[in-house]
Amino acid sequence: MKHYSILLLFIFACQSNTNGVPDHIYPKPNSDVKYQKDWQKDFYVKRIKIFKINPIGSDQIILLGNSITEDASDWNDRFHSTNITNRGISGDITDGVLERLDEIIYFKPLAIFLLIGINDIYAMNLPEGEQTEDYISDNIIKILDRLSEEVPNTKLYLQTILPTHRDDIKDQIKRINSSIINNAQPEITVIDLYSKFINENGLMTEEYSTDGVHLNTYGYDIWTDHIRRHINKFIIKRPKILEPDSTVLELDSTSVDPDTTALF
Repeated sequence: MKHYSILLLFIFACQSNTNGVPDHIYPKPNSDVKYQKDWQKDFYVKRIKIFKINPIGSDQIILLGNSITEDASDWNDRFHSTNITNRGISGDITDGVLERLDEIIYFKPLAIFLLIGINDIYAMNLPEGEQTEDYISDNIIKILDRLSEEVPNTKLYLQTILPTHRDDIKDQIKRINSSIINNAQPEITVIDLYSKFINENGLMTEEYSTDGVHLNTYGYDIWTDHIRRHINKFIIKRPKILEPDSTVLELDSTSVDPDTTALF
């Protein structure tokens, strides 16, 4: 019996990383993600390694998505908080998110803000593209449905796909956004980012973007302000650090002459 217990401990240790978090909640480096290109896989594998070193932890808010989410870097800096985790991966697609939901489910976050789909749309329009609009929108709903089922106490937010500079895909983005809004479960809160970034031509507002797809500082400010009231329901604020009073109190330099009155 003693040897059996030792064996179980050994097996558990082999299956956990240095943080004590089980390895099986992360995609394996050789995982075959449907429709994932080699360049996307490189980003995916490297980012998953970072996730394993820095697990989500408890009482977190998850920003889940692709490079648009990842490039915001530390979301806590934007909200002056301590409990927001960035789970964006550059180049990620809906199938990639589906493959890595186990980690998020394991930690049961307070809230999840999902923004995904633009890389699927770009891939769909390549000569060899196989995805369809229905496939992309169905995958987004699958992500939300699985989260709803397995972490029912987590508040879910669906953010609509942002516009881009490409005129040829603007109607596809609109149709997919319309589909996911109409098919999301009633308890999921939809945040319409699309309408905040679109210009009069149905494209990304140039002032908000670095390249017509990714956001600049101004764009991230727009996004941050738009979701602030939702984030504020769950954030743990950073404690205010009071700066020490730098006022220099100088000694009174007034010279007081001793009383020279002679007493006779």
